[in-house]
Amino acid sequence: CHMPTTPRSTCVLAYRVFPDGAVETTLSSDAPKVLGPAPEFGVTLQMDADFHRLRWYGPGPEATYCDRKLGGKLGIWESTAADSLAPNLTPQECGSHTDVRWAAVTDENGLGLLFEGDGMEFSALPWTPHELECAAHPHELPAVHRTVVRVSARQMGLGGDDSWGAKPRPEYLLPAEAMTFRFTFRGTGG
Repeated sequence: CHMPTTPRSTCVLAYRVFPDGAVETTLSSDAPKVLGPAPEFGVTLQMDADFHRLRWYGPGPEATYCDRKLGGKLGIWESTAADSLAPNLTPQECGSHTDVRWAAVTDENGLGLLFEGDGMEFSALPWTPHELECAAHPHELPAVHRTVVRVSARQMGLGGDDSWGAKPRPEYLLPAEAMTFRFTFRGTGG
């Protein structure tokens, strides 16, 4: 599809379904450099709120970002979508995990989806980025009706190297250029 950018750019999301139920997902874009850095390159999908249990193999247990990885320890971690919300005074995007090898989003019985990728970024929260951005306080977030899963090749860094709101350093930005991201997902048993 053509993106609403000037100059024109395209983004293609393709699925390849295998007999064993695995779905290989490929996202590609030809964004020209003049568009500047992008915040993230990945796929967002929504699941029913019953699918709120998270398990991943990668750094954890707390959130990690490309410029905030040193505090994460490699392992298999478990959490919930609601517990991934950082306790900030103002809700904001949070809960990302970098360098993830696999991540599962399941219900209480272990049914759900397993995502696999080499060094992907992953998060799952009960709210969309737009809902988080529009709430000035946690009590303003809407009732939980879904789990919002984000699987990305990369997300820009957080920045804030000083207390005055510094932007991410250049090496932690996501440059506008041709990119391809591939991951696989499949249903999990019970």
